[in-house]
Amino acid sequence: MSGTPDPAELRRRRKERRAAQQAGEAAETTSGPEAESADSSPPALHEEPVIAQGRPQPMIRLDDLPEVVDAPDATGPLTEDEEERWELCRRSFQQYQEAWWVAAKALHISLKGRLWRRDYETAEAFIQDVGRMSTSNAYRQIAGAEVAALLTSPARIELESNDQSRMRDSEKTQGQKPLVISQRAAEALTYLREDYGASVAANAYRAAVEVTGRDRVSQKTITGIVQQLPRKADEELSEEELTGRVRDLAKKQTEKEAAEAEAAVDPVKAFGEYVAAARDFSRKTRGMAAAYKKAAKVDQAKADKLAKQLRTHLAHAADNFPDV
Repeated sequence: MSGTPDPAELRRRRKERRAAQQAGEAAETTSGPEAESADSSPPALHEEPVIAQGRPQPMIRLDDLPEVVDAPDATGPLTEDEEERWELCRRSFQQYQEAWWVAAKALHISLKGRLWRRDYETAEAFIQDVGRMSTSNAYRQIAGAEVAALLTSPARIELESNDQSRMRDSEKTQGQKPLVISQRAAEALTYLREDYGASVAANAYRAAVEVTGRDRVSQKTITGIVQQLPRKADEELSEEELTGRVRDLAKKQTEKEAAEAEAAVDPVKAFGEYVAAARDFSRKTRGMAAAYKKAAKVDQAKADKLAKQLRTHLAHAADNFPDV
């Protein structure tokens, strides 16, 4: 293993640099004899610890990663701070299979700050090497990681005491059990995250976990729930209303999946489900022509557009009919 310092040492160094920077800024704004005599020199860094060859490096936690710094014009060698950030990101990539959301944040840090420029010619080459994925997939992971982080690490708030800073769980998340979400399930929450934010999307996943009684909810279940929720532009819901709908849909989706699993054992019953769905659709479309005429009187163009979409859906359905 390399002789680089562990995450705790890197965090201490960043803290000391910030303290030194703040001390320097304070000295510049202070005038008078007292300021001249004040010792504003930055605290000395401890000697870099020597890590024995072969000793395992500590696991990178989400809290070990620094904040994302946007540096679109960054060029040249990495600064000392960038070197430390890059090292943490590199270690995170090695843990990708253990916690995809940690690696996704490391990707975000590396891309935003252009830290990859030390070892790669392009961002695309960097993503392909460390993630074996496309650029679009990398950004989907980065977006989903925000939800995963909220589920695995309860929200924290900082409290100032007389001699030190301390952290505790926020009141809203006290007692919440850390949850694990797959990358695909996190991506299935995209519409919720885009419309209402990562926190609401994470709470929706928690609600689904509670209803289903599972430790984690699959992409299939989450997709089935989200597809039945209205987009915010069509119908804006309060968080309470949204959570209530998620709970109802999670129950129905779980029952549907259980029925599908049972039907899979009986092919005749499985086909019967399709026939029942077609019968229900036929019954529900009896007033379709009249509804179109009413809509056309209000907005002909929009009604025609919807009618065209309907014909496309029906054509696709007809393609699925058995040839008997």
